[in-house]
Amino acid sequence: MDLSSFVFDLPNDLIATRPSKPRGSSNLLVVNRKSEEIDITKFENITNYITDEDLLIFNDTKVDPVLLFTKDEKNNSREILLVREIDQRTWTVLTKNPKNTRISFCNGTKGYLRKTNGEWRIVFDCESREVIQECGKMPIPPYIGRSPDDSDKIDYQTVYAKKAGSIAAPTAGLHFSNELIKSMKENGVDIDYLTLHVGLGTFLPVKEKDIRNHKMHQESFFIHKELIEKIKKNKKEKKRIVSVGTTTLRAIESCQFDDDYANKWVETDLFIRDGFEFNFVNGLITNFHLPKSTLLILVSAFLGYELTMKCYKLAIKERLNFYSYGDAMLII
Repeated sequence: MDLSSFVFDLPNDLIATRPSKPRGSSNLLVVNRKSEEIDITKFENITNYITDEDLLIFNDTKVDPVLLFTKDEKNNSREILLVREIDQRTWTVLTKNPKNTRISFCNGTKGYLRKTNGEWRIVFDCESREVIQECGKMPIPPYIGRSPDDSDKIDYQTVYAKKAGSIAAPTAGLHFSNELIKSMKENGVDIDYLTLHVGLGTFLPVKEKDIRNHKMHQESFFIHKELIEKIKKNKKEKKRIVSVGTTTLRAIESCQFDDDYANKWVETDLFIRDGFEFNFVNGLITNFHLPKSTLLILVSAFLGYELTMKCYKLAIKERLNFYSYGDAMLII
């Protein structure tokens, strides 16, 4: 439960700054939880491991271009991430060295950055969606080490993204092309979707030395009733339920799978760590995650700490790419 257990050394050149192209050409590390066997192949070969008995579940959230490059009233450049929409003109935000100030946007409109009820907010002089549409950039993670460009509007979005509301991509899904999904469906794989809007709960690092003291921010998710029935059926028949990404897994495991969770938006602050009992998911597709992140801690809980660290060491040795635009793992 000590945060220092989730630290590893990663060469900077293994942090992917662009994704492998075309989609599906990235590397895939496959690890079997029971046998502890590990293979490395290409992601497009995932069809060799997913069968027509499996239920494969994606997160169809869509990333909003909510990163704004602005000027404050002293003409200083300021980078602002819109985090949560309060109303048509007001968002909570993240920005370095925040202060009360007027803000100017690229289209000539203005807003005001101020602290309200203990959190920093921007109040736009117009409807915020106008500014986002004209000035917003894709909120690629800062560790990528460059500013977002037009390529990221495509690269940092899954091909099946449908419901806008995320401030970060469900990155495990970035590897899938439309052709690969079509091929899996033709092979009889049952594919379905839920929605979890990725927010601060997913990507903020853990700072507590004892990870049990970490508090997750709430994120909203939606699961339709038909999917809940499929999951129940697969569990009863002891078939695999494979989650595409940690966000999908958190949504599934947050449910009690009764009518109270079906067909409506629900909040979750579930923090999955060692000792968590997985009730439904028994397969996971995920990327290689940052040290001290809730995502790495979740993978460790699902795969086991020792085997997780073994996979990460092997990935570094074999020079796989890490993080949002990096390579993938399949845990079965």
